[in-house]
Amino acid sequence: MADTSLVLSTLVSYPALIPYEEALEKNAYDVKGWTGYLIEIDEILDVLGDKFDELARGSTGSSSGGKKKKGGRAASSVEVGGRTIRLDTPAGGGLVSGLTKEIRALQSARNQVSERSLSLLPGSYKLWWDYLQFRSEVQSGGSVRGGESVAPTGGPNPDQALASSGSHQAYRATVSAYERSLVRCNKYPRIWLSYITYVIRFDPTCSPTNVRRLFDRCLLALPATQHQKVWDEYVCWATRSMPPWLESGNVGRDSLGPVCALLKKGKLYDATGSDNDNVHGGGIPPETILRIIRRYVHSFDPSARELLADLCLQHERWGEGAVTLVSILNDAAYLSPRGTTRHEMWLRFAEVATEHPLEVKRAGVDFNAIVRAAIGGSASGATAADGWEVFDHLPSKEEPGGGVAAPSSTKDDDGEHGGDASSSGGGGGTARSTTSQANLANLGELEGTLWTKLANYHINSGEFELARSVYEEAMESVSRVRDFSLIFDEYMKFEEGVVEAMMELMEEEEDDGDGEGHDADCAGGDSPMDTDGGDADEDYDILLGDAYANSRPSARVGDDDDDSPASADIELALARAENLTSRRPILLNRVLLRQNPHNVGEWTKRSTLYLKLGQTRQAVDALEEAFRSVMASRSVNGSPSVLWTSLATIYEEKEKDIAAARKVYQRVCRDGEYTFRDTDELAQLWAGWVEFELRHESWDTALSVARQSVSNPEPEKRNRVTRGLSRSLRLWGLLLDLEESLGTVQTAKDAYNRVIETKVATPSHILNFAGFLTEHKY
Repeated sequence: MADTSLVLSTLVSYPALIPYEEALEKNAYDVKGWTGYLIEIDEILDVLGDKFDELARGSTGSSSGGKKKKGGRAASSVEVGGRTIRLDTPAGGGLVSGLTKEIRALQSARNQVSERSLSLLPGSYKLWWDYLQFRSEVQSGGSVRGGESVAPTGGPNPDQALASSGSHQAYRATVSAYERSLVRCNKYPRIWLSYITYVIRFDPTCSPTNVRRLFDRCLLALPATQHQKVWDEYVCWATRSMPPWLESGNVGRDSLGPVCALLKKGKLYDATGSDNDNVHGGGIPPETILRIIRRYVHSFDPSARELLADLCLQHERWGEGAVTLVSILNDAAYLSPRGTTRHEMWLRFAEVATEHPLEVKRAGVDFNAIVRAAIGGSASGATAADGWEVFDHLPSKEEPGGGVAAPSSTKDDDGEHGGDASSSGGGGGTARSTTSQANLANLGELEGTLWTKLANYHINSGEFELARSVYEEAMESVSRVRDFSLIFDEYMKFEEGVVEAMMELMEEEEDDGDGEGHDADCAGGDSPMDTDGGDADEDYDILLGDAYANSRPSARVGDDDDDSPASADIELALARAENLTSRRPILLNRVLLRQNPHNVGEWTKRSTLYLKLGQTRQAVDALEEAFRSVMASRSVNGSPSVLWTSLATIYEEKEKDIAAARKVYQRVCRDGEYTFRDTDELAQLWAGWVEFELRHESWDTALSVARQSVSNPEPEKRNRVTRGLSRSLRLWGLLLDLEESLGTVQTAKDAYNRVIETKVATPSHILNFAGFLTEHKY
């Protein structure tokens, strides 16, 4: 009763408020009457607040300047609400203190007025919102409305306010008001968010659990159509950063919520706690943050998966981060709110899997299978369909035109390491090739990077041999010189690192065991390396292939140091590095051929490179593969006839196999195994066959071949190119020369008559015929 009497006496002391009381006695359910009443009280508080600030500044200036008014007293008055308030107390703090008591009394009276209005109109959102905002502003210490928590002359200090019992009571009273408002107004998100913001700023226990529970209650109470507003604030509070969809401005909202506004102003949390504007900022456990974002992603907005992945990586949850990134990559329709490209997602995922392979494996992510599915390869121990469905449904593009496609694997070996581990036959290979082309078209220039990341993944897992296999397969798979250079440089760096590590290890072992090694040598007997020395070269040949077998010296150095196992390992590592360097031109040539398998010049260069290495068998296989790959209608950088001539020359000069060289000419000329673009290319091979027979003094065979070259082909072998051989000036000139040299007079006459009948003869032919007849007296 005493408090109620004090409130009433305070209100009636302002004549301007009495008409509102009289009007509300007649109609107590008039919302406009109550709001007008509260506005009038607010205006009185504003005037008193201005006077409070003026006196506070004057008191501070007087004490700092060391000057006082005469008599040490200050007389002042303020007229507000129809009442004149005389301030004639002594200066130096008493004046301000008296005004503060008046302000606090009027604030308490205003709260009582709001309580009276809400007791009559408990469902009025307007009255509740005004009451709650007033109490929150008083607690925040803004202007004169901080009467319950401000220091008389120093302004608001929430740290000290929350430590006092009076502030605890004010906080509990405000929370009680919010809870009572939610009984009737629990479908209004503004009240919920205002309540949450108040608790974030002024909860004395500094407990993130209280805030989290309030957010959860809010989501349960509000309809799903209003959850986005709440989740924006929830994510902002949990992550202590602006949500990316608000940063990018893609979502059309007129204003930010109260929590986001605090963050934008830099008041959501203060590491020093000086303003107490967010005592929860540093106290949210990482697991709580991740659970909140997981719930948001899986239950409300899947487009925030990138935010979840970033938080997982930030808190070193590598496995979950990798799983989240995989789900993003599997979603072909995913658009990043931050504008992150798909290539950047790939690189981020590859970095995580490469740097933390064990954690990624434990999370069930098979990085090897994912990369191989992306680039169109086959995963060992897993298939491309193991959860990476996006790569199996990429749109395929049919190659224009028909003909022989470039083979996905090579049949010749670049040393022992040059074989293609993924070669396979049957119709399934064509389907995989089409899918591979579509995948690589989507990856762009990322193919080489993914191969190197996959190799580093195996290296960091301690699987060095698998890493070597990946490097070898990558160099046999890429079709860009840039990707090849990247892979080769990483491969070479890896081999050099292995050599350096082995040398350092050997030096440490030598330093630690010099004495023990000397005693062991004196103890007697031959070392195991001595007994097995004869098999060392064979082991190197198996590991490094024919290239090493042909290039190694005939005898090994027999130093004592070289007989140790560590020295043998170092020699093997060095040999691997040298072998890799020597194979670089052939590997690069294969890349260029994958770009254009119809490049005759590159096929010829490939066989030449093998010949320089002494690998005749591989040179032959390369040319045989060229016959199957090069289409005459698409050939560039040379004529396909050069390939056949090169193969015959290898058999003739390198293998000394005349029969095999003759068989090559028979295959292309007589059997028609290859279809050329024009007649002159085939005529060049017929002429080469004749010259081959002449070089080996097979005169009759040479003459027979020359006659066959201009004869009419068999019906089943007749086409545009073979029909034109009977009109080839090159072949007729060669035949006429051979007939004059090796044939009879009659056969020569018949050849000349035939060339004239076919209307191929030139004036030179006529003159030569006349000279021939004159010479033989015809």
